[in-house]
Amino acid sequence: MKINAISSVNSGVNHKRINSNKAYGREFGMENYSRIDDLKCMPIYYPVQFSGGDMSKVRKLFAYGIPDMYSERILIDPKTISKWVRSGFFSRPAKEIIQLFDNNYSGSFIDYERDALNIIRQRSVIHPNYTMREILQEVRPVYNRKLRKEQTPIFHKLWEEFELLPDKYKDDFHELMQKTDNMLNDKPIIIPFSSYEFKYKLAKIKMYLENNGTDNKAVRVMNKLIKESMKFSNMTNAENIDYQKKVFQFLNHIRKRSVLKNHEQLWEVFSEAKSRLDRKEIMVPFGKKSFIYDLLKIVEDLPDNQKDYIHKIANKLPTSGENFAAYMLKLSTATNEQIGYKYTWPSMATIEHLHPRSKGGTNDKGNLGIASAIENSKRKSIDFTEQLLLIPKTPEYTQRTINRLIELNEEGVFDKIHLSPKYITEYADTVYKESKQTVKLDTGKLLA
Repeated sequence: MKINAISSVNSGVNHKRINSNKAYGREFGMENYSRIDDLKCMPIYYPVQFSGGDMSKVRKLFAYGIPDMYSERILIDPKTISKWVRSGFFSRPAKEIIQLFDNNYSGSFIDYERDALNIIRQRSVIHPNYTMREILQEVRPVYNRKLRKEQTPIFHKLWEEFELLPDKYKDDFHELMQKTDNMLNDKPIIIPFSSYEFKYKLAKIKMYLENNGTDNKAVRVMNKLIKESMKFSNMTNAENIDYQKKVFQFLNHIRKRSVLKNHEQLWEVFSEAKSRLDRKEIMVPFGKKSFIYDLLKIVEDLPDNQKDYIHKIANKLPTSGENFAAYMLKLSTATNEQIGYKYTWPSMATIEHLHPRSKGGTNDKGNLGIASAIENSKRKSIDFTEQLLLIPKTPEYTQRTINRLIELNEEGVFDKIHLSPKYITEYADTVYKESKQTVKLDTGKLLA
């Protein structure tokens, strides 16, 4: 019998220049935001490798509102994002956050972030004291219904395919769909403990702490936790569950006696792990990747053509990267800090190696572009000529970057950060070379 949840649901850029002496957030009584160049920062999920020389000097330009060389975004300094995260700014009322973004970063948000912020802006008028998470929780049912309408035909198609298979496949699939139904309807489920997943989460927290300039004591605690977690058995079963619990108890003892005893994210990881080891029900949001993983385990001994067809059907399930309703639902399960970071990460300034390092690119200043974290991540190591095919407006966007750099040189910023203006012409020359002489940027105003 099919479960109820499944069977029942049938421009131009408005850019305000950001000067280095701008007192961000001062209108909100946040005087500590007036200096944005005194924090050591690396992104949380997109590590930036800091070094001296040309790369360090180019990074100092991040504080001056540089346009993304691959999109319409005006980039945000990662030091500013780090300060927001560390200070708890994203836990303030949403209206204050929106006001700061509107006043200083109106050209930074595009795509889903812009649309989501518009919704938060509208709801914050009605609920002026709500945080971003509270507003997202309020609108969650609306987007849950929208997403379900798109998921349902795909789940129905999977049902039809499994009805044609032997009973052993049907039974396992029915069990998976019951678990999926609980996830989709915010009902608790029992999930076995995974040592791999636990260690992965510890590693993410360690990276987060390192990238945000946390006290070395906290990082040392994480190193110890990760080292001791290696004692877990790879698989958890009836024979070793007592051993797994003993390892966990020792790890939890370390956590409770450390400087991280009150760290919320680490506490959540340990709390969930304990519940899973004790076989208690917990709330888990539905995830496409884990669903497909479980689905393919059920059919792993089927012929490849059948297995591939089932995979193809399941792969049509919407993801947060391609569906706005899925994006909103994913955000609504995060903390305020995580929501704020997810909004700002796509617009975070990063160093872009025009000739990829994996293909011999150097850290010489002429090879250093400035791109958003999301576009840098998307490009990976493809040739610049291929990037031009993927984003045909790259020449237009990169010229905007050049124009802004020329402005900053005229304002004395290059002298201030001890970066030679030759960087601009060398950067333009590298773009010309990497584009196979098809993109010639105008640096004439610099010479004038």
